[in-house]
Amino acid sequence: MAQYCVTYTDGSEQHIPADKVHFETDEDQYVFTNDSGEPTAFAPRVGVLSIVRMPEPSQPKAVTG
Repeated sequence: MAQYCVTYTDGSEQHIPADKVHFETDEDQYVFTNDSGEPTAFAPRVGVLSIVRMPEPSQPKAVTG
């Protein structure tokens, strides 16, 4: 699962595990979901400065010989 870094206007940050994020206009919030589409977290629109998907760590490759 990917990680998103949410930065708020007060300078605080929150790391949220999710596969996708979208803005829900009816609720005026960001919705973070897993690969099944189930919500994992919510963030209000007001106060969010940025949402950045963090690069996934590279997986070590097996060495065969």
